[in-house]
Amino acid sequence: MSEKFVLATHNPGKLREMREILSELGVEVVSPEELGLTVDVEETGETFAENAMLKAKAVCAQTGLPAIGDDSGLCVDVLNGGPGVYSARYGGESISDGERNKLLLESVKGQGRRDAHFTCAIACAFPNGDTLTAEEQCNGVISYIPMGTGGFGYDPVFNYPPKLKTFAQMTPEEKSEVSHRGKALRAFAETLGAYLSERAWNELEAEKQRAEEETAPETPETAENPEAAAEITETAPEAAAETPEAVPKKRPKTVPHRPNYSQKKKKRKRHH
Repeated sequence: MSEKFVLATHNPGKLREMREILSELGVEVVSPEELGLTVDVEETGETFAENAMLKAKAVCAQTGLPAIGDDSGLCVDVLNGGPGVYSARYGGESISDGERNKLLLESVKGQGRRDAHFTCAIACAFPNGDTLTAEEQCNGVISYIPMGTGGFGYDPVFNYPPKLKTFAQMTPEEKSEVSHRGKALRAFAETLGAYLSERAWNELEAEKQRAEEETAPETPETAENPEAAAEITETAPEAAAETPEAVPKKRPKTVPHRPNYSQKKKKRKRHH
């Protein structure tokens, strides 16, 4: 039977991606809606990793199931790393992606360097308190005009130089291969796979130990009367002290044989 994980998101695209990559581990990924829950976690973290963990822990506490949270955004060097964790709220929460991209292009206009990177952090929280994290980046530059109709968010203005395309000009497969999110998903799947394997091994070893303890043979004395066996153990030193056999015998001292040099040698007559 597969283990059930909850993904802290209302985004059907993210749910589909997570299901696809974790299905190879035998993991079932469900949304909060499928459990009849509404997720609304305030993202107060200063980093993407902190926000991802806030979501994971909140949903884990709500459901009692392992939960996965993620957070991602665009960091532009000339904006001191902004919009960063405020990427989804840059310019206000009520404006569209197109308006947000237009505002970003105005912010970097006239700058000599337009270096930027996307970051994606994924966190997982378990009911027993264990946590897992994965974080990846994708480096690129901010384009001068929006290009492409695919993707979402800042994809039309994020140019990936190795392919000479923006994320919005790539196919989903191309983007997944190089994007921050695609790399983070694969890294998380690897980390989760290692965790699940280690946990399964530990459970197997614990089961073996329990089985050995249950089948361990008992001595007749302890099996029939455990209290008597304990009493025998406690009085054993006194009994040993009273029995003569318990007292080691002194070995007689042995004097090494020495030749008697006090005897005078007989003089031998010399014959002339």
